[in-house]
Amino acid sequence: MGTAPNGEPLYAAAWYREPRDDELRGYLSTASGPGWGLIACRTAPDYRVEDCVGLDEYPNGSQINRAVLAAAWAFQVRPPRVGGRPLVGSWVRIRIDYGVERHRGPSR
Repeated sequence: MGTAPNGEPLYAAAWYREPRDDELRGYLSTASGPGWGLIACRTAPDYRVEDCVGLDEYPNGSQINRAVLAAAWAFQVRPPRVGGRPLVGSWVRIRIDYGVERHRGPSR
């Protein structure tokens, strides 16, 4: 999928529970949409993420990444699996679309 900020493999995220619009609304209300934010996070136990960093956003300067990073504490994603084994502690990338046709979720 790519390379994480520290050079480790970066996998596509799969939601354990997709964030609801009402959970994101307060964070994204400070951003300028429509657009999207793309972040990378390390998976943690109990489907949590940690150590998130911004990768890209559109449009540039929209502050969508800042909002997505602030909301990431509530994200729940499944760790990637290799050979059927979950890789808790590995990096995943998550894309959140804001003000765009309902196509929000883990990166594509």
